[in-house]
Amino acid sequence: MLWFFQIVFLQTYYQNMKTSQVRSVADRVELAIKTDTMDDINLQLQAVNNNVCGLVYNERGVLLYQVDSLGLGCYLTQRIIANPANVDDYIERTRLSNSGDFILPLKNSVLRQDMLVYGREIKASFGNFYIFLNSPLDPLDSTISILKNQFIYVTIAVFIFSSIVSVLISSKMANPIVKMNKSAQKLAKGDYSVNFEKSEYSEINELATTLNYATQELGKMDELRKDLIANVSHDIKTPLTMIKAYAEMIKDLSGNNPIKRDEHLDVILAEVNHLDRLVNDMTQISQLQSSVLTIQDKEFDLVAMVHSTLKLVEGLIHNNAIEVEIFSPSEVWVHGDDVKIQQVIYNFVNNAIKHIGDDKKLEIQILLEDRVRIEIIDHGDGISDEDLPYIWDRYYKIDKNYQRQTEGTGLGLAIASAILKSHHANFGAISKVGEGSTFWFELEFAKQIEV
Repeated sequence: MLWFFQIVFLQTYYQNMKTSQVRSVADRVELAIKTDTMDDINLQLQAVNNNVCGLVYNERGVLLYQVDSLGLGCYLTQRIIANPANVDDYIERTRLSNSGDFILPLKNSVLRQDMLVYGREIKASFGNFYIFLNSPLDPLDSTISILKNQFIYVTIAVFIFSSIVSVLISSKMANPIVKMNKSAQKLAKGDYSVNFEKSEYSEINELATTLNYATQELGKMDELRKDLIANVSHDIKTPLTMIKAYAEMIKDLSGNNPIKRDEHLDVILAEVNHLDRLVNDMTQISQLQSSVLTIQDKEFDLVAMVHSTLKLVEGLIHNNAIEVEIFSPSEVWVHGDDVKIQQVIYNFVNNAIKHIGDDKKLEIQILLEDRVRIEIIDHGDGISDEDLPYIWDRYYKIDKNYQRQTEGTGLGLAIASAILKSHHANFGAISKVGEGSTFWFELEFAKQIEV
């Protein structure tokens, strides 16, 4: 750009600059005429500083004042003296100009130098006056030639310097990205131990931090996936083994013994029922999380639902000698899918029974605030802060020495989470190791009746 403007537009820029200088001197002369200070020494200084000379005429063509650069005379003066008709020509040009002035390029035939002639009409209260100024235009060919030669060397130097700087900067910026790319390729192959290195650039640091976090989460999900496969395989393998074994026993041993045969068939039916529950639970989770199942929103009494749910687990409560305490109004009506909400309450209560504390107490309370909040509280072993965020994940098992669930599939909390998310309900768990856990969720009010 510098080359382009200096070489291509230098001549034009120079002419515009000279025109501006001549206009400035003309402004000064005009002011001097209107203020009657034509003998001001500053006029001569202006002419000398700008290499301008000129003449001032009245409207009758009489020379009134001469501005002579360096006191040596100028081409304009010589041209007018040699041909007085030029004065009339310049005056006529000025009068015919719409702007009241004109610019005329000339060439000094003696010095073979380009010149610039500027004329202006001045209208004062005591008459009209005409200013004609003359300034030489210095030849720029040699200057442009020098600039071209300089720019060639400058361009080569700048190109080499910028190339070196570009290589250094691009290498410095690209190296971390190249390393990230290699780490990403390892990550794509399943290596979750990779680490994305940071650099001194904040954007790359942010990217590295995000990728490291994503790697950690992917590693956790991969571990949870392996746990799920191992646990489900264990859940399925055990009943299949027992079904096969007892079927062979019926075939070889107890086929003709009604009592033994019925015992073996009961075991087979129990194992088949467990498989059926496991498949149904996993199918339900997938449907809920993929939004296949729709929510049938209706109004129902949450208190009545809690009591009916407790009847479903009455056998477990009795067998474990559990004391249940309920703190709630007599009726609380809420919005939601009553069938699925009852499943959530059942899963929370069933989970609390499994982890009941030594005091054998199970508390259920319904709180009325902006929303209806139900809490199921046990005083068991509790959950550590490290495990608490993951209890809702169907892949996660707090006990890594996993044992097959005998009364359920171990997917109750994952199902409850999916149902509550489909209701857009707030839910969570509060727990401290050694003190027990509180599982809660909230629903919108429908109507409330207290007796």
